[in-house]
Amino acid sequence: RKPYHIFQKRRQNELVGVYLGKRDFVDHVDSVDPVDGVILVDPEHLQGRKVFVTLSCIFRYGRDDMDVMGIAFHRELYLSTRQVYPPLLDREQGIHTKTQAKLLRKLGDDAYPFFFEFPDNLPCSVSLQPAPHDVGKQCVVQFEIKAFSAENQGPHEAPRLLIAHVCSR
Repeated sequence: RKPYHIFQKRRQNELVGVYLGKRDFVDHVDSVDPVDGVILVDPEHLQGRKVFVTLSCIFRYGRDDMDVMGIAFHRELYLSTRQVYPPLLDREQGIHTKTQAKLLRKLGDDAYPFFFEFPDNLPCSVSLQPAPHDVGKQCVVQFEIKAFSAENQGPHEAPRLLIAHVCSR
């Protein structure tokens, strides 16, 4: 049996965690491996708010520490959002991957699955680093999985970021 590794990202307060079977998703030219994971939440901590998970493709054209005074040096190229809590489907009726099924058994009743497929037209992850003597900025295309809580998914809602996890395609 080959060893099974789970990538997890948890908040310090241990009230929320994102679990993925892998962080690198292979582009097979005609398809890309899907993103399947599980989020663990403490419903009492949410105080009636919903939990959403997003998959986003971000183009960064400057260092993160340069994002100051409301000027952001990045653009979202793609964003897909799913509500995971309260679940829209009964947990037992949903179709789960092997990774999700194992995680759901292990993490218990407060774990909820999520699933994303990459669209065909997105670029692969890439990072162009300038040489040490260059004054240019680094350019990066990366993918992030974020979990946040909010009353609703609307644009006027102020989401509370729970956790972020970087992955590559």
